[in-house]
Amino acid sequence: MNTCNATPAYVNAQKAQLIGENFYIQQFQVSCLGQFSYYIESNNEAAVIDPMRDYEEYIKFSESRNSVIKYVILTHIHADFVAGHVDLAKITGAQIVLGPQAVTQYQARITQDEELLPLGNAYLRVLHTPGHTLESSCFVLVVDGKDYAVFSGDSLFLEEVGRPDLASKSSGLTTQQLASLLYHSLRNKIMKLNDDVILYPGHGAGSACGKAIGAGTVSTIGEQKLKNWALQNITEEEFVKTSTDIPTPPQYFFHDVQINRQGASDLQSIKQKVTKALNYQEFTQIAAEGALILDSRDIVNKGVIKGSINITQVATLASFVGILFKPDQKIVIVADEGKEEQTIIRLLRIGYENILGYLDGGFDNYVRNGGEVQQLNIVDLKDFLDTKDQPQNHVFIDCRNPVEFKTTGIVPGSLMIPLFQIENQLDLIPKDKTLHIYCRSGARAKTAATILLRHGYSDFVLVQNAGLEHIVKEHQIKVQKVE
Repeated sequence: MNTCNATPAYVNAQKAQLIGENFYIQQFQVSCLGQFSYYIESNNEAAVIDPMRDYEEYIKFSESRNSVIKYVILTHIHADFVAGHVDLAKITGAQIVLGPQAVTQYQARITQDEELLPLGNAYLRVLHTPGHTLESSCFVLVVDGKDYAVFSGDSLFLEEVGRPDLASKSSGLTTQQLASLLYHSLRNKIMKLNDDVILYPGHGAGSACGKAIGAGTVSTIGEQKLKNWALQNITEEEFVKTSTDIPTPPQYFFHDVQINRQGASDLQSIKQKVTKALNYQEFTQIAAEGALILDSRDIVNKGVIKGSINITQVATLASFVGILFKPDQKIVIVADEGKEEQTIIRLLRIGYENILGYLDGGFDNYVRNGGEVQQLNIVDLKDFLDTKDQPQNHVFIDCRNPVEFKTTGIVPGSLMIPLFQIENQLDLIPKDKTLHIYCRSGARAKTAATILLRHGYSDFVLVQNAGLEHIVKEHQIKVQKVE
């Protein structure tokens, strides 16, 4: 099972759990961040690679297997989530391990290239693979002299590579120089591994750490040599050009790098502080003082609180918040009943700690107290596409990402305005026409609509939990290609 709930859960997809004579591998997946972490065990000694901030599940898992966590390994200083390495090491007594050139403000073992880390009857071999960051490293599981698996972090994904633009400030190198380093790391280190070595990446589809990460959770080096554009016979110049043609990273990335370099504050203390139930009066007072009302409800047919932004738990809530709002933004939460803590955990995973509480009783309590509500005009697909009555008064808005425009096309004539650019491109969006807002699944469209409501727009229609793929399939629209 993969999950985005309060703790990560392990998955049993093909090869996500791998049991050998002298080793055991378990993959953990948090799908809303597209993040993978790993538990590797041999002879009752374990290593955890790239742990999430909510670390309890790794401890429970090691205890269930009567093993001791010896190493807590970071493949690099992460940008897209706050890692749980400091807390996990403190509680278990494990050693924090990073690759060459890593700089931290906590005690850690900074390894050398090709160094062997003993783990029970096995070893983890360090492969320094700079490019995504200077310290980026892969860790190869070696048993009886054979390479079984490589944990590649953000150096190599399925059908993609890690973005090279995140460490330019801290490293003193340009994005292009980092991309060149990655080009050579792939060819001089990773591609020299045997084709049958299992590849366990740091992220999957949906993560912003790569431009277009492929579907799936595991692969092999041989499969990636066939499928991954970055491992083909291309020049360094071609690689640099392609790998640096990427969207601007979410603003919270650089905030999280600093947290992971210095070590995050204790999760349990922060969680206890911010998990505060607010009554209606407390909630409205905090909102009136400028806090963002974050509405994480999945179904909003009854409307939304005036001024709120809807980012559902079905969507990649943490990533969207990190793209749209600064890390120091004060936040107050409206959630589906029983999901308040899940929303809080997702925010804490990306280092958003300025949470002032949640509305006790949720949206229904707000309505009972006479709070002001705004409606989202959610219609069925037929009505969403109906522009026969004065078509000149209707505008379609596609709020997906640019790579999606090119991959699948758009509803003909749509304005292409990615969600994260809407507030900067309001001058392109008319207020005197009916707006038909869509995305891939419907989640981003609801977020876009609540942003527009805050700016005085009210004439728009949405489809509940449906997007371009469903529109095309159900109504056989011929999409407009985007170059």
